[in-house]
Amino acid sequence: MIMRKKLLLCGLILASVKLHAQYPVAVIPDSLTKDARVVTRLDEKTIELKSPGKASVHEHHVFTIMSESGKAFGSYVADYDKFKSLNDVSGTLYDANGKEIKHVKKKDFADESGSGDETLMTDTRYKVFNFAYGIYPYTVEFVEDYDLDGILDLDDWVPQPDFEVAVQESHCIVTSPSDYVLRYKALNGAPSPEIAEQSGKKKYIWSLKNIIAKKSESYAPELREILPYVMISPSQFEAQGFKGDMSTWKGYGKFIYDLLQGRDILPDDVKKKVHELADGIKDPYEKISVLYDYLQKNTRYISIQLGLGGLQPFDAGFVAAKHYGDCKALSNYMVALLKEAGIKANSVSVASGEDAPDIIEDFPRHQFNHRITCVPLNGDTLWLECTNQTMSPGYMGSFTGNRKALVADENGGYLANTPVYTASDNVSHRKVVASIDVSGNLDADIQANYKGMSQELPHGLMYEVSKEDREKYLNNMLNLPTYQVTKNDFKEKRGRMPEVDETLHIVSQSYASASGKRLFLAPNLFSKSKTRFSADSARKYDIEFKFAYRDIDSITLKIPDGYSPEAIPKNVSISNKFGIYNLTIKIDGANVYCYRFFENRAGTFHPVDYLDLVKFYDDMYKADRSKIVFVRKEG
Repeated sequence: MIMRKKLLLCGLILASVKLHAQYPVAVIPDSLTKDARVVTRLDEKTIELKSPGKASVHEHHVFTIMSESGKAFGSYVADYDKFKSLNDVSGTLYDANGKEIKHVKKKDFADESGSGDETLMTDTRYKVFNFAYGIYPYTVEFVEDYDLDGILDLDDWVPQPDFEVAVQESHCIVTSPSDYVLRYKALNGAPSPEIAEQSGKKKYIWSLKNIIAKKSESYAPELREILPYVMISPSQFEAQGFKGDMSTWKGYGKFIYDLLQGRDILPDDVKKKVHELADGIKDPYEKISVLYDYLQKNTRYISIQLGLGGLQPFDAGFVAAKHYGDCKALSNYMVALLKEAGIKANSVSVASGEDAPDIIEDFPRHQFNHRITCVPLNGDTLWLECTNQTMSPGYMGSFTGNRKALVADENGGYLANTPVYTASDNVSHRKVVASIDVSGNLDADIQANYKGMSQELPHGLMYEVSKEDREKYLNNMLNLPTYQVTKNDFKEKRGRMPEVDETLHIVSQSYASASGKRLFLAPNLFSKSKTRFSADSARKYDIEFKFAYRDIDSITLKIPDGYSPEAIPKNVSISNKFGIYNLTIKIDGANVYCYRFFENRAGTFHPVDYLDLVKFYDDMYKADRSKIVFVRKEG
């Protein structure tokens, strides 16, 4: 009887668990389905820290996918490498009623290498599965267990991973020895943890429930600056015999510096080449530029992610022999070349990419994905991007400019600013001499100069695409119904502030509209703004413009003989916190002179200013398309 009762009780428990494991969509509150492409039913991560170098992790994720726009959440990727042992991973698919459709185990997940087109070597492999169900809404559940042997950092708690994702329940639980110093920082209203201590262990619990979906907004700050977010990191950590302390930038920089020691030994033939190139040069900038040019011509970038989370580079001898390396290996090689020439340089960690989030300066930890080099020069600093074979020495641009970076030297680490590029640095200045015939056809010669970030696109057209692809792009870049670029030429001026000169010849049929004796002509030929903002709903988030720039057009346009102006648009001049816009039109005989100036200002602006932004771009959009009406003289 007792055994029977136990079996009955066990069956009831299993039934209860099975019932709980089903996720009918109907029980989701309407407040969570509104504006949601995905509803996170449960998101839970449990981390048990056993020492500064070892941990066990359990993850449990349940997502209800409401529409096709959320189907990416039906995929799951579990990575593993020499530091991360994947013990188990599984997935379950449920229909809208919560009925189980399919269950997959670890063996059913595809096993893929982390190598790709640019990644030659990596320790990382992936277990991948995709529930491509397609009958919406449906629910997926993924469970993963793994061990960490070496801890360089800990995952942050991100309960709401994206816009249009609602959250029913999210938890992060970290258990550690009582003397383990766990650091954390809550952002954007994220809660503080509940902390309990018992039997020599300390438990931290973060929880959130019933978070409604947020709509995305153009030019909003990064998600980490908007949605609840908790940064979690150790102080002391350990991996593959290396120990570090990231409670300060100095300590973390020392760890990076220690990883580089003994890896700057150059082969004798390369040492000889360095002296051949550099010994006769007195100017430090010129000497660095010559060695940087040698690096660019004799190496290429290939990603290599082996050991220590990809933080320790292959040594200089490897790069010299193979003529390739990843960012950290090439940076280390550049430091070695400069050292041989008697110039001190440092390896620098930076967050790269135009959309890279800002570094949280008061929370030292690994917030970087790239490595560059900096060279102190008598109070000045020269920065070098070592993965690009055509970039000018000293130029960082949109990829790594205008941000904080971690410099690692013998004294540890410190944050420094990479070069800041202002509107006066990022300038495109286009001079156009053009004519219109009686049929409205346009013939235009363009001489353009691009500087700073504005030269990155034409620089790419020079070096990164074929002649055919360049011509294809040029013949599709302008906001004209029909046109052809019949001539194109580019010349570069290298330097800390690089420039590109562009020469184009363009013909466009029926650019001006002819109607009877009248000719309708938009004098702003090539720089019409395409940006317009919706003013339908109230703005919730800040408006963020990361980069400042100026676009200047000076146009001389000859009209056909026998026409005189009947209507001329008014000149437009706008200046506000977002920028400056001026459009000036003059007519002198058969010549039309049009001057357009636009400056976009970088900064973060309050949501209350959004309607002013909408009006600014609407006014610019209309002014750019304003037309002169010419009438043909009789007789």
